[in-house]
Amino acid sequence: MPALRPLSLLAAAALACARPAPPVAPSPRVTSSRFPSLPASPRAGASAAFWARWSDGRAELSSYRATVSRYGELRPAELVLIYVTEPLDRRTWIKDDAAPAAERVTVLKLNAALRFQTGVYPYAVLTSVFAPVERFRDEAFAPVKVSLSVQEWCGHVYQAIWPGDDRFTSQVMSYFAGEGERGEEVPTARGALYEDALPIQLRELDGPFAGGGDWRGSLVPALWDARRTHRALRPVDATITRARTERDGVAVSRFTLRYADVTRSYDVEAGADRRLLGWTSSSGESASLVGTDRLAYWELNHTGDEAQRARFGAAVSAP
Repeated sequence: MPALRPLSLLAAAALACARPAPPVAPSPRVTSSRFPSLPASPRAGASAAFWARWSDGRAELSSYRATVSRYGELRPAELVLIYVTEPLDRRTWIKDDAAPAAERVTVLKLNAALRFQTGVYPYAVLTSVFAPVERFRDEAFAPVKVSLSVQEWCGHVYQAIWPGDDRFTSQVMSYFAGEGERGEEVPTARGALYEDALPIQLRELDGPFAGGGDWRGSLVPALWDARRTHRALRPVDATITRARTERDGVAVSRFTLRYADVTRSYDVEAGADRRLLGWTSSSGESASLVGTDRLAYWELNHTGDEAQRARFGAAVSAP
């Protein structure tokens, strides 16, 4: 049996996991009555061309070879982007197939599932974006909810935000003592974008982004970026420029996002599927598409279905 480590070493190990943000006074939990409201009716409905692809009852799954930065080092990662339409109840912003028609909002949901290793322990990061397919705000696919969950061996964290016209509501539940459980409302400029929704919006699945031109305005950074830097989630001034170029011989629209010290370029194929082929960042992070398929993945949960992961380029593995 291994000898027990001295208490001082155990305490040091615990402190290695405790990288808390500065203490923040707790505030009340978010309740549904505090969610920012959505206009009673949309400005425009989704097009027939959009529904021709996205009403088939399947999800689009794309697997990427990725490089992520954590603890000052770049690390190999697997990323899967999962796009699917589903109904939400606008009173709770929770999926509900039985929600009354008057309260039901159909969204294009994006689940971004990121997995990587840091030394002996793994990270699992899931970001979910819920973007109405009907246009309620200036930009198409403006999200009504974005959530993040992070699991690693030190503990786990959950954050959700609910964007409104001129503010977002946030709720954080964290194992860090300096964060705990707290909620807040953060003012934003009208028409602010959310970085986590860009992998939907830049694909231009139902009309051009920013009217087909460049964009300048207020942007709320990605929840995962705020999480790992322990910075408060606050809007920043940002620009998005577009250019036509090629990626591995494929014609793409390259959208370059810039804010603060961040530069990130997204390559979207010019073809009908308008897949996100990959991106690069000034931090050294990158992602490159391996494969894509459309399938009802929630039905593929039996022993042996692991082999189906190869259909969209993911590693075929089981616990």
